[in-house]
Amino acid sequence: MKTTSLFYGFAAGVTMLLASCASNLDTTRVPMSAGAPSSKSSVVGRLDHSLTEYRRSIGKAPIRRHAALDRMAHEHCVFMSKNRGKFSLGSANISHYGFEERSLLAQRQYGMASVAENVAGGVIKGDVASQLTGAWTGSKKHLYNLKQKWDATGIGVYVADDGMVYATQIFATKANSHMVMADRFRQF
Repeated sequence: MKTTSLFYGFAAGVTMLLASCASNLDTTRVPMSAGAPSSKSSVVGRLDHSLTEYRRSIGKAPIRRHAALDRMAHEHCVFMSKNRGKFSLGSANISHYGFEERSLLAQRQYGMASVAENVAGGVIKGDVASQLTGAWTGSKKHLYNLKQKWDATGIGVYVADDGMVYATQIFATKANSHMVMADRFRQF
């Protein structure tokens, strides 16, 4: 009973979006050195632990954290906060806006072949990590990303002054093609 009421309370407070686009957005970037904290005592650390435990419970291996993907995920959370209400599809607070650029950066700079992401946002009371995990595992498309075999992940969480929580998880698989080296040489 308690779990059901907690779920309905959470569902009312958190809105998730699978795709979105926007215009007239504030594109101020967070410096790459400003990554999200990753200790187990931080919200990001607890979310990582919660997601890892979920994956273990369904027989999946943990996904290694990648510092650059963490920074990109955190930067996207800050971006969503700064642009609240400017997204044109679905929720006015969260979006995958800029995913193509994040994906290309992961591919070109960090040698990733495939990239996906989950985003969530809302006013969350109580255990943020378990509620975000529950929201993503309760969504068919978000769950699909969580269940796949990935080589690396980045997790970002940003809490705005008014309590609005923004979360992003980026998933990536390393490029193992013999063409990766050739593609890097072509950049010069």
